[in-house]
Amino acid sequence: MELAIAPRNSDAVDVARSEPLLSGALDGLKLLSVDDYLRYQLAVEAGKQESWGYYFPFLLTCTRPGRSAMLMAEDNDSICIFRWRLRNGRPKLEIMLAPTPMDPAVLRHCIERANDFNADRSARVLRVDSKDMAAVQAAGLRVRPRKEQYVYAPENYRQLSGKKLYTVRRNVAFVEKLPDVEVRPFAPEHDAACRRLLSRWRDEHRARHGTLGGVGTSRRALDLASILPAGAMRGEVVLVDGQLAAFSLGGQIRSGLACYFERKCDSAIRGLSYFSLRSFLLKLEDFEFVNDSSDAGRAGLRQLKHSFRPVR
Repeated sequence: MELAIAPRNSDAVDVARSEPLLSGALDGLKLLSVDDYLRYQLAVEAGKQESWGYYFPFLLTCTRPGRSAMLMAEDNDSICIFRWRLRNGRPKLEIMLAPTPMDPAVLRHCIERANDFNADRSARVLRVDSKDMAAVQAAGLRVRPRKEQYVYAPENYRQLSGKKLYTVRRNVAFVEKLPDVEVRPFAPEHDAACRRLLSRWRDEHRARHGTLGGVGTSRRALDLASILPAGAMRGEVVLVDGQLAAFSLGGQIRSGLACYFERKCDSAIRGLSYFSLRSFLLKLEDFEFVNDSSDAGRAGLRQLKHSFRPVR
């Protein structure tokens, strides 16, 4: 996409389109797009990243037209990802990810760029792999833990034997006993039914928790499902009595490590969240580990994820 040019930060937004104008402190950046997948993957592979936040489709879903955009640059063989967003009607630039592979000198360049754009010293890094913490501190930043993420080994869920997986085994059995349960690979013809399920899930989540539960990200993930390369995203749906009752999306973070990116289930069906999580983990068996993100501070989700006995 071609973007107009603005001379100063104060003008660094197209009011009509609410998009960043790539000039001044933004010179050399580009809008992150599907076309950047292969180059980005090379950097993540070299950096041996582990965090869920480095999953490429997640970054694409963070672009919200009129509100935020993900920007990318290359510096000394590292990929740098920034988030441009409007805050109280004013543009602001943040470092979305620490440089990949991590390089303290490159990180300092990123901070200088963001501070220059913001015309203050408010630059911050939103996501850092814990393994890169020392290097980030070497760049002069203070680091604080945000969220623990759950990492599973898919091979552990083939048999569901033993006391440790009793809760998982029991809940999976509830679903397996239902008449006409079918698991299929996600296909474009499932899109409309997934969105209907997502709408119902949103209403229930808002009634229970007072929030939408990130359904905007879910919708944008569905938008990507049909246009991303096969290695970037795969999906699965669960049909119960002919009706779509759950869907899952995920794919490769790097070799050996996958991301379980998106999962939504019909909460009225007992055990379905356990069944869906286990089923999609088995679909990712070609990876040694799967990062299933955090529990978002929700007790029920924490119980579900702990019951699968994460390896770390």
